[in-house]
Amino acid sequence: MSYTPWPLTDEQHDILDLVSGFAHDTVRPAGRRVDEADTESPVDIFRAAAKLGITDFMIPEAFGGGGYTDVFTQCLVQEQLCFGDPGIGNFVCSNGFFADPILALGTPEQKEEWLRPLTGPDPKITALATTEPGSGSDSASIITRADAVDGGYVLNGQKAWISNAGLADFYVVFAKTDPTRRSRGISAFLLPRETEGMEFGAPMKKMGQRAIVCREIFFSDAFVPTSNRLGEEGQGFYGLMRTFDISRVVLGAAALGTARAAFEYARDYARERTQFGQKIIDHQAVAFRLADMSSRIDAAWLQVLNAARMLDAGDAVDRQRMSAAAAMAKLGASETAMFCTWAAVQTLGGWGYSREHPVEQWMRDAKLEEIEEGTSDIMRLLISRNLG
Repeated sequence: MSYTPWPLTDEQHDILDLVSGFAHDTVRPAGRRVDEADTESPVDIFRAAAKLGITDFMIPEAFGGGGYTDVFTQCLVQEQLCFGDPGIGNFVCSNGFFADPILALGTPEQKEEWLRPLTGPDPKITALATTEPGSGSDSASIITRADAVDGGYVLNGQKAWISNAGLADFYVVFAKTDPTRRSRGISAFLLPRETEGMEFGAPMKKMGQRAIVCREIFFSDAFVPTSNRLGEEGQGFYGLMRTFDISRVVLGAAALGTARAAFEYARDYARERTQFGQKIIDHQAVAFRLADMSSRIDAAWLQVLNAARMLDAGDAVDRQRMSAAAAMAKLGASETAMFCTWAAVQTLGGWGYSREHPVEQWMRDAKLEEIEEGTSDIMRLLISRNLG
């Protein structure tokens, strides 16, 4: 694992040892198979992880989870899993993204009903539905409607690029209850997969991270009872932004797991490959590229862990400063992953372009981290608005 400037507890060491072994023995060997399958999520690996307590480690103990609710530990675990394989690592821990808005906005009854089934050896799989065909970075511009009716709401609209859609048992869906108020008109709703009026599109073909299959979701007068609304009307955007702050930092850790995998693979290859009568690591051009990879990984890792500590401090840290730190962490980590995977392909040369080695896949996987949960452009915008 990359340099960690804080001492870890015995419990953190224990879970990292567990996850590291799983990433090495189960996740990494399956990476190429899952990538080639293209639109098939590795549910078998998810179930194997669940039996070890990896899929619910971030769920509070009160609901049957592992109780590692701090963002710092979540980052340590995510980095290890994505060192094994980026897409599989993110798929295995995807229930954490569903849980965050429930923890932020849910009633005690909702938390019990929707979080406890995510724990144990046979957990439900979940999805978070925000993005729409015409609404990506601008989440406040979503147009899916939730109109009040007796006993609840009816949803009409369309979502796009929804991870685990169709496969997931549970969904958090964001929709407009007041279309005139942009972000303040967004509410969040909990839906089971069997909801009448909710249908799924075909799997979407993707460049990378194919372990997480994305589909569109179509809502046609889909009824949701009032008891399945998260928080009050108009609080959905707050829950979404809270989720984004956490997920951006955790995804930063995921990106750095990918970056570290690429660095170590390229380093080991450079120590073995001979050209012009010497190991290529002894050529300055290669050695300096590896030095840049290592330096960028450590710098970005410090950004991620610092942002995680700020999130864990809660109200002790200014909210705007916290959001800016989360954006910096994701920006630095995602661009580091893209650089390091490119550098690994470059170091392997023609073999880097071949599917005999995993670095070309990791480069495709890394690109998603510069796009999801806010593009690099949006991260720079958020940072620029909070320059102090």
